[in-house]
Amino acid sequence: MTTTASVRRDAPSPVGLGGATASEWIKFRGLTSNHVLTAFTLLLLIANGLAMPWAYVYRDRSSPKADYDAYPEMIVDKTGYVGIILAVLAVLMITNEYRSGQIGTTLLSVPRRTPVLVAKSAIIAGVSFVIGIVSSAIGFALAPAILGIGGYSYDLSPADALRLILGSGLYLATLSIIGIAVGALIRNVVASVLGVIVLLLIVPVIPQMFTEYGVEITGFFPIQAGSQLLARPVSGGLGPWTGYLVLLVWSVVLFAIAAITFKRRDA
Repeated sequence: MTTTASVRRDAPSPVGLGGATASEWIKFRGLTSNHVLTAFTLLLLIANGLAMPWAYVYRDRSSPKADYDAYPEMIVDKTGYVGIILAVLAVLMITNEYRSGQIGTTLLSVPRRTPVLVAKSAIIAGVSFVIGIVSSAIGFALAPAILGIGGYSYDLSPADALRLILGSGLYLATLSIIGIAVGALIRNVVASVLGVIVLLLIVPVIPQMFTEYGVEITGFFPIQAGSQLLARPVSGGLGPWTGYLVLLVWSVVLFAIAAITFKRRDA
């Protein structure tokens, strides 16, 4: 009597969020361009944080525009627009996979799809958050000594220090998620990069061309609203945390639309 042994072959279980995140981190670290863009953004933010107090010390005080006191927000005042670099990096994280065809392999490993977007967002948001925290902390650590060369200083309360340092990280992290969403929606590399630039820089200007309330409307777009977290509070404005909340709403809504679209259409 011959007994035939049966071999049981279990289908590989789908990769969960943890595995997807680990995979995305490996892919992120493996691209030299990612290292270059993140390092460039970090250095640019640090350079701005040091250049602003230097410029204040050596400014031309004969100009009426130079007649203002030093203020802590000057250390992070360009973070709002430098963050576009990280938004573009986020776009490339997903669109490069479509260009290379690697997206098919990724979705075979993570067929539920949503964890892929969540993982990519977690990676770029985490990297952006660290860049914001480190660059602003270095700026605020060195700025007082630079201002002291000219006998200047500014008042920085613990609450404002927390807002500006933590806020730099939160702002950059949230803006980068918008990049992931735009990349997932458009998919083409060039079109997605242009799309995120148009959304962040060009569209906010349009209301000012057609209505007297254009300035007020522009204030509710991502960069303009989110930058309030890093600016000197002014009366009648959104306020720091309200402005960040508006940016957060933009990122959540765009990410939700991207996740639904990503899940329903073919790779």
